[in-house]
Amino acid sequence: MDKKRVKIWPVKRIIPHLLFWLFYVLFFGLFYGKYGHDYRLHLIETSCMLPFVMVATYTTIYVILPFYLKTRKPVPSVFMAVVLLVLITLGERIFIRYLNGLPINTETLFGISSLYLMLETNFMVALGFTVKFLKKWFEQQQEKHEMEKKHLQSELNVLKAQLNPHFLFNTMNNLYALSIEKSSKTSEGIAKISDLLRSVLYECNDSEMALYKEVKLIENYIDLEKMRYGDQLNVSFTVTGSVEDAKIAPMMLFTFVENCFKHGSSNFETPFITIKLDVNENEIFFESENSKPPYQKQVMERNIGGIGLANVKKRLEILYPGNYELICGDKNCCYKVSLRIKRMMRRKAI
Repeated sequence: MDKKRVKIWPVKRIIPHLLFWLFYVLFFGLFYGKYGHDYRLHLIETSCMLPFVMVATYTTIYVILPFYLKTRKPVPSVFMAVVLLVLITLGERIFIRYLNGLPINTETLFGISSLYLMLETNFMVALGFTVKFLKKWFEQQQEKHEMEKKHLQSELNVLKAQLNPHFLFNTMNNLYALSIEKSSKTSEGIAKISDLLRSVLYECNDSEMALYKEVKLIENYIDLEKMRYGDQLNVSFTVTGSVEDAKIAPMMLFTFVENCFKHGSSNFETPFITIKLDVNENEIFFESENSKPPYQKQVMERNIGGIGLANVKKRLEILYPGNYELICGDKNCCYKVSLRIKRMMRRKAI
């Protein structure tokens, strides 16, 4: 496979150059031949001038252009280009006069014919310069895009590295609470935590996962929390629409659910958590609402910017730029989160 690429690559690079110079010979040979009524003569003359034009073009795009891009000094770059063009034009004029057996003097070197030669050479240099400049611009854009992808991937890896220990810390707290209460459900809780950790370790490593797996993760977590709080906490989780063919970034919704239990399950009268998920062809809509006593308002405001929510907000901005809407509302008696994510609009996995 590599050997074939080595053989094909030079050919792919040479062919555009050959076509470029064939265009030069035919265009100017036929152009001057039409007015001079001698196509053969002017095709030969254009072919003889070809080496000079090639030197001017390649020196400009492989020497002067890189010099300018590296130093960003326009004056020296323009000066070198002008000197090169003058020297090439003089060389062309001397060579043509020599081939035709005509005398070479100052008047013939700097006459109107030299101006035509300069314009002709300058046209090809400008054309080659434009092609090379555009090629370099596209290469820089591609390189910039690749660097952006690598940066985003690194940032997502850091965010996930923060998320998993945070999740583990909270689940261990649940297990500790069950053990302190000497609950008969401790062993069942350990099994639930094991399932949760297995999901986090093996199913949440890709850039996106099936939405039904995220739903299953949330359901297991809710079951685990119900073991801890029992009838003290009123929890509702409803799902409408098809979650089988939808995908989402791992633990994107789970973080909001975890936050509901963190702030909505405190020991006060009639705590509640209501979670809704609606999926249709156009979007994924998630809404959560948890109770909050008045005295907890300041605490909530301080904790909103913690690792969990700060993490998910950052991930939303990276993975769904311009394709999501997140509204977090802090009311007198509850805290509400609404999230809309457009389907089939997410950028490709990075």
